[in-house]
Amino acid sequence: MRTIASNTGIGRLKHIALFTFLAIASAGNAAPRPLPCSDEIARYCKNLGLGGGRIQNCLKEHDAQLSPACRSGLESALARHREIQAACGADVERLCKEVRPGKGRVANCLREHHRQVSSACKETLAAARKAGNRTKPNP
Repeated sequence: MRTIASNTGIGRLKHIALFTFLAIASAGNAAPRPLPCSDEIARYCKNLGLGGGRIQNCLKEHDAQLSPACRSGLESALARHREIQAACGADVERLCKEVRPGKGRVANCLREHHRQVSSACKETLAAARKAGNRTKPNP
């Protein structure tokens, strides 16, 4: 399987993982909990808007000012990214190759093709959603 990457050099699934992290972290039936980096985003990146990796780049630029909770959240997102890439990369390549990343297009593509998505990808995405729905961080 070839690496799934955009022409800008930023991995296609890296975008998916970041938005998955943001969506999963705020999902659930309970009251939404604040994102680990919400204070940093409000302080340093508030006028950037979503898309194009702007928030991700902003957080990288302000790496020295990030709180431990934000750093931990980003590390968790990166770990999830690796898991999602390993489990879903072939599905994205096979089913959503022509889909431009961003604005949930790849996630929608996978949903549209849910019957064709591998069980490993489905299980990994379900586990990521479940991890995002926890009300308390793991010790």
